[in-house]
Amino acid sequence: MNFDELFPDNREEGKTLVRQCQLVMLRMLKILDYLCTKHKIQYFLVGGSLLGAIRHQGFIPWDDDLDVGMTRENYEKFVKYAVSELPEDIFFQSEETDPHFPAFDYAEAKLRDKYSNYPRKNNKWHEGLQIDIFVYDRAFLPYNILIIVENVILNYCSKNNKAKSRILKWICKQSPIRLIYASGYLKKIGMWKFGANYIKEEELLTLIQKKFEEIEVYIPSGWHNCLKRQYGNYMQLPPIKKRNAHFSAEEHPDPFKPCQHDKILFWESRRVKVTNSIAEKINSKF
Repeated sequence: MNFDELFPDNREEGKTLVRQCQLVMLRMLKILDYLCTKHKIQYFLVGGSLLGAIRHQGFIPWDDDLDVGMTRENYEKFVKYAVSELPEDIFFQSEETDPHFPAFDYAEAKLRDKYSNYPRKNNKWHEGLQIDIFVYDRAFLPYNILIIVENVILNYCSKNNKAKSRILKWICKQSPIRLIYASGYLKKIGMWKFGANYIKEEELLTLIQKKFEEIEVYIPSGWHNCLKRQYGNYMQLPPIKKRNAHFSAEEHPDPFKPCQHDKILFWESRRVKVTNSIAEKINSKF
């Protein structure tokens, strides 16, 4: 599959730095959506990306990352069938592919653009522009503090995410009471409004399509309740002084300079390759 032809990388068309970064992530989302459709894998937007789809029909204008959720079953299918088909310029990041990546503290996996980086200091893991992949397990009680406590205990008892996932699957099957979906990222106190980013089973029972930029993506049918829990009056824009990206000025992403990881590519090399390819096509006509 020639993803360069199917989904061209048009980051240079962005008129601002934030928009250039968004175009990088949008392309990755198109590829993720394509592969998930091909392999019948269900994904859905969560967090700020879900909010963007509802309030802005695309990115929140100042946002510089993208959040996707998958249930455990669908995530495992994604790893098994879709990861091997990712194009050369996208790195699938997990604790298996990037040993330095602290998957317990972040999203369980990420898609990383190899041409770019978030210039944070002293990080040994890949720092390209990202799509966060949050893995949701139906193994939690619907109380914010209990979600955090359960994740803290599971992280303490588990050596890695594979071991943790086995425990979560066991809880899901054996629990005599009704549980809700949540991800491991909720363990951090102060993040996600103290665990408000959970999803009830009936809210995730079906997925619906919603416009996001120029494509149609999937969101939970219970999106209203999800956003209301997390943001309250989610249609109201925050004050101007709070319309900030996730990263500080010193950590602002660079869409044309790679990080220090070994799985990187250089944008200038790509420019040369594209230029030569165009020249070859023109010469072949004469």
